[in-house]
Amino acid sequence: MSTRYSDRSLLEVAIVSAVSTTIGADEVSIYKLQPAGTRLLLERSTRIDGRDVSSRDTDFESPEVAVPMESRPEFEACVCDEQSVAVEAPSGGGFIHCIPVAYDGKIAAVIELIRPAMMNAAELEQVEHFVSLYRNYLSLLEFSERDTLTGLLNRRTFDDQVEKILHYLSSNREPGTLPGSGERREDQSGELPHWIALLDVDNFKRVNARFGHLYGDEVLTLLANLMRETFRHRDKLFRFGGQEFVVVLRPAEGDDVERVLDRFRARVAAHAFPQVGQVTVSIGFAPIDSATTLENVLEHASLALRQAKDNGRNQVRVFRPTA
Repeated sequence: MSTRYSDRSLLEVAIVSAVSTTIGADEVSIYKLQPAGTRLLLERSTRIDGRDVSSRDTDFESPEVAVPMESRPEFEACVCDEQSVAVEAPSGGGFIHCIPVAYDGKIAAVIELIRPAMMNAAELEQVEHFVSLYRNYLSLLEFSERDTLTGLLNRRTFDDQVEKILHYLSSNREPGTLPGSGERREDQSGELPHWIALLDVDNFKRVNARFGHLYGDEVLTLLANLMRETFRHRDKLFRFGGQEFVVVLRPAEGDDVERVLDRFRARVAAHAFPQVGQVTVSIGFAPIDSATTLENVLEHASLALRQAKDNGRNQVRVFRPTA
């Protein structure tokens, strides 16, 4: 399959289409739940309204709709009570049904249906069947995409996601656009670049040698938690292997990226790791542009990381091409 669109996006389109056809809903949407600081955002990724289907791969694109969960009481009740909720539409044009998609002890998404009449028990059971299929797929996908120790995305997922970004940049096409849509963007040359940052724990072998691998693993787990707390909820965090981590950052100015990375570096250095004490990280980062490849992206960030290591560690360096 082409890397332009994800299996997840295609599955979501199949789910909303099946629900719409089976139940006769006017509109069916899938909303992802995304933490943003102390709040939860509802981000609509896929929607069918009549014959109009839209889907956005929210790994790469801004969602179609993003609203605080507290602004939609029916969604909040659905998530908090972990059960389906039905309310009359504010305009009086039917009923809104919210159905949670829960797996592995968490609610990852909510399916919203809008239809003229409230669903009966048999119709709700039919919808729950499709939700079960979607839930099982998400659980399998989550397991395959995550590092088992830290819960961050893994190396295989990194390769796939950066290839999608590169395809997007080289083709001027939105990642996640579905086949046959014909949607294209205008020239993107004036837009800010995505960025990749390599983070490496300084002298990590000494940590394992002195305190043992159990404490070494705890350092990696706590470091992953600090990454989640520091970076934007739409930046992508990966464990690359061993003590090396990767962040793929959304488009931004280089100076802003450097400030964010240095803030994270300082936060790690100030954190008291149990038994181990102080731990530091070195960071190298580079832009992702349409004229490069996955191998070049990694090479550029690695060269910047090596500069940080060679110049005393516990610092941030940006890749600067030589003349």
